[in-house]
Amino acid sequence: MPSAQAPADPAETEPGLLPEAQTLVEAFCRHGASIIIGVIGLSGRPLAGVALGCTEFGPNKVRVLLSRPLNSELLHGLMRNSRIALTVSEVPTHRSIQIKGEGAVLLAAQAEDLQIAKRQLRAFRDQLIDAEYGEAFATAYCRFDPAEAVAVEFIPRAAFTQTPGPRAGERLQESVR
Repeated sequence: MPSAQAPADPAETEPGLLPEAQTLVEAFCRHGASIIIGVIGLSGRPLAGVALGCTEFGPNKVRVLLSRPLNSELLHGLMRNSRIALTVSEVPTHRSIQIKGEGAVLLAAQAEDLQIAKRQLRAFRDQLIDAEYGEAFATAYCRFDPAEAVAVEFIPRAAFTQTPGPRAGERLQESVR
């Protein structure tokens, strides 16, 4: 009887993402998306944080912006173990893509990063308002201090659909076809 193969370890796969993953994530961010980062904390337990924007998304490099004070524990964990997961979700549909990667490094946020993040956060704020979260909540949730922003870059290794339902967790190339 054939045995099932274990899922590929993202660290053992070649870098680079399918054009479908890149297209979906870029569209989600452009129209306003929830962006969550996951890492292994110093204690060895998973940690999640909220990103301000995905400022670069290419087949061999992803760059996201985070608030340093709001994600300090996550950033400390990331410095110890550079493996990372990025989940980008559309607000109205909950369609979600997860990108797993490695080689994450912390960098200074650049002026262009801040402009892109502000644009994405305005779109996300509008999506939250359209979803009836209220203008005051949406505005407060999307507010950040540019002086506290830090960039994280990593090498993408694998893409998965994370949309709730029977296909959640499938490698993106399997679920898009």
